[in-house]
Amino acid sequence: MQERKENILSGVIGAVIGVLLGSVLWVVLGQVGFIAGIAGYAIVFCGMKGYEILGKKLSKTGIVICVILSLLAIAGAEFVSLGVILYSELRKMYDMVSLGEAFGLLPEMLHEPELVGEVVKELAIGYVLAIWASYSSVKNIWKQVEEEQAPHTKEPLQ
Repeated sequence: MQERKENILSGVIGAVIGVLLGSVLWVVLGQVGFIAGIAGYAIVFCGMKGYEILGKKLSKTGIVICVILSLLAIAGAEFVSLGVILYSELRKMYDMVSLGEAFGLLPEMLHEPELVGEVVKELAIGYVLAIWASYSSVKNIWKQVEEEQAPHTKEPLQ
């Protein structure tokens, strides 16, 4: 039986696509006012699945890459969610505002201490819930990969 070779570059591309797809759930739930661990889990799961599909194999390196990308994606998804909320609020006051203009105002809005505090709080809660929801799954996948990579030795029958 021939072992599949891992392609790290393709795996990273797959992981990026996966975490972006998983981030959609974060943004959607953010629009209805929820911070949920399941969204963080979806980001991690989709990232690892994307890595495995395009990279042909999931290794410990792949898992670490996926976890790092997932942490970055959670922050990115939170800011996208914030930008969409800002756009929605601006549309109530101004008919001609575009999504791009709303996102352009986001850095200026983040100079407001109240908003920064709220974003930090939501990110902290989001990270805690994402880690809580994903930890056992990542740990199990890590063990599976470890077992697959362990050299197979023959033990004498007794």
